[in-house]
Amino acid sequence: MASAVPRTFGIRGTTPDALALAAALAQPWADVVLSGVATIDTLRGNLAALDVTWDAELDERLSTLAEPADEYWERRAELPWN
Repeated sequence: MASAVPRTFGIRGTTPDALALAAALAQPWADVVLSGVATIDTLRGNLAALDVTWDAELDERLSTLAEPADEYWERRAELPWN
């Protein structure tokens, strides 16, 4: 999965944070998408999500990055800052 991430982000010439936010914004159930911006540079990067054209091809390519929720929460619970 990790090796697919850089290739996927490069297909639209954007950054991982912009692509992740674009994915969230493309969901019909997402009325509000929070970014967690802490700096002006991060804000600029996050705003690039508005320039990402979301389509079926991008959705299909990103689907390979999905992981089951139980695996995500188990791995997250093991992080030292938890």
